[in-house]
Amino acid sequence: MTGTMTISHHISRWISLPLLALSALTFQPAFANKQTEGELIKQINSAYVDGAYDKFNRLTAELPQKSIFRPQADIWQFRFFHKGVEKQFPDREVVWNKSEILPLLNKYESSWPAEQLRRDWLEQLARTGQWATFSEQRKLLRYRPDQGVECADLMYAAEQGQLVRYKLDAVISFDKRLPRTCRALLKNLYKLGAVEATDLDRHVLQMVAANQASNAIKFVEDLKDTAWGKTIDNATLKEAISNPDKYLKSAARTEDTDLYIAAALARKAVDDHERVARQITETYRGKLSKRSEQWLWAHVGYRAGLVWDRNALSYFKRSIPEVMSQEQQEWKVRSALLLEDWNAVLQATNEMSPNVKEDKAWLYWRGRALAQSGKLVEARQEWIKASSPFSFYGKLAHEELGDTVTAPKRPELLSAAELDWAKKHPGLTRALALYDAGLRTEGFWEFNLQVAQMNDRQLLAAATWAERNQLYDRAIAAADRTETEHDLSLRYLTPFRENMRAKTREIGVDESWVYGLIRQESRFITVARSGVGASGLMQVMPATAKYVAKKIGMSNFQPADITEIETNLTLGTSYLKMVFEQHDQSPVLASAGYNAGPSRPALWKRRLGDRKIEGAIFAELIPFDETRGYVKNVMSNTVAYSLLLNNASTPLKQRLGIIYGSK
Repeated sequence: MTGTMTISHHISRWISLPLLALSALTFQPAFANKQTEGELIKQINSAYVDGAYDKFNRLTAELPQKSIFRPQADIWQFRFFHKGVEKQFPDREVVWNKSEILPLLNKYESSWPAEQLRRDWLEQLARTGQWATFSEQRKLLRYRPDQGVECADLMYAAEQGQLVRYKLDAVISFDKRLPRTCRALLKNLYKLGAVEATDLDRHVLQMVAANQASNAIKFVEDLKDTAWGKTIDNATLKEAISNPDKYLKSAARTEDTDLYIAAALARKAVDDHERVARQITETYRGKLSKRSEQWLWAHVGYRAGLVWDRNALSYFKRSIPEVMSQEQQEWKVRSALLLEDWNAVLQATNEMSPNVKEDKAWLYWRGRALAQSGKLVEARQEWIKASSPFSFYGKLAHEELGDTVTAPKRPELLSAAELDWAKKHPGLTRALALYDAGLRTEGFWEFNLQVAQMNDRQLLAAATWAERNQLYDRAIAAADRTETEHDLSLRYLTPFRENMRAKTREIGVDESWVYGLIRQESRFITVARSGVGASGLMQVMPATAKYVAKKIGMSNFQPADITEIETNLTLGTSYLKMVFEQHDQSPVLASAGYNAGPSRPALWKRRLGDRKIEGAIFAELIPFDETRGYVKNVMSNTVAYSLLLNNASTPLKQRLGIIYGSK
């Protein structure tokens, strides 16, 4: 960055004649046409995404000034202009002028586009050290900050002399391309001495270990003007990452090669952690910096943990918590759980960063470890903190305390006035209009912003309104946020009940389980489609649908039918039943197989060998983040649906059962 500037200083140099006429165009009355406003905003969004400036201007001029979509159109227009300015001045830190942005933020204060605009402005203010305005505007954010704003907060904290190291460690340990503000944070703190060269090395190594080689190289380039960056040759680093064996054979192994050797070994450990463990011990002992060696042991432990290698814990023990990422800290605990080494579980959970150790998962397992050592009073204290009727570990902690999970007391019925308030709420109305226009992402975030600061009664009203408008996923999201007044029937919606009851009885699967699975898969969005092509309520893959249709004799099946409710339920429940019977009639294994593929649970069982472990440990050891969370949520949902549908409370621990290995 060679300088900063506000937009107004250079507006005349970039703006074209059509742009100068823009404000006049915007305030022209919309001409009569057959398009609805919903169709129009969809086209405006498409032009904005495509960068079609003239088309965007023309369409935006047609949108009525009092349109419910004006926040989107006007703020997109503001951003459109600034994209052009930033392209003309790529080496400058462009900062939006306060007098230009505040009227826009004030006018559309309660909308998601304004919230996003304020976030981006806050990052600009932080990067340029405009702390008075930053402090003033930061208080006005209504939704949880994204990573860029979190880094802006850290920059502000450092300015105030209040930087918390464990929060900074989360940035250093991040294994992907950091937002611009986070990169500026690390650069500034390094120059001030608050971040050391070993910290920057660790960030590079985290990216290398996550197969983010190009982003690791870019990060070094970002810091080329620092003392750290000047010592690193990107060509050598790239060679060490892309061809680690060749590099390690030729490396001179001087002090200057520490990062390159560690990067090469980190890359190799992804494919062969055992070989790298031997190399660290036999070939590179004493030839790496202490911090690089400690980080490598944590990385080797993590890679070993993912494949349930029983040596993983011993690798982790050669490292220290200070160099571990959150993911590595968590896998150290899981590696102890694999061995059912409760002393190691207790030590590993105690060593976690403050922001990690208070997660319900680690509170629960720390309680279990304390109980194993006879410290029942301390164990109960951990379980009390974790206990909740709605989460996986909350339920398990509740059961450890000797309580049965029961349905919460139903709140008082919503009044007509409360329901009318939700119906007329401008932000909720705009969210629904965006959904109806086909802009689901914009509607999703608009709704989330509106409910972010609602009290329990307002949340219940918003959830009821969303459910009545068939925004089932948003109804659940709103109901999930209540703190004292909980409506189980809103948190765990049961749409399509007649279809579901009939189909689950016909196929012979637990209705509560299927509802729990759908709540996790699609949240009852019939048109839901995943990034890999799964469709409908039960997120059935096209190839799976074709296979199951043939197996059950559905001769009239057409791929286009996959999102139709009855067809999707038939295919999904039939497939779930197949996976269930294939995997010991275990809902844990079947849920994992439904998400990750039926061959995966079989592989994990083979890794157990002749051992058996409780279902909760098995669920925690699942190596895929998505599948691990999926299984936990499905099983937790199942308990809630059983309460709701059958007034029955089978303990979650009992449902999880015991998982037996196989040879």
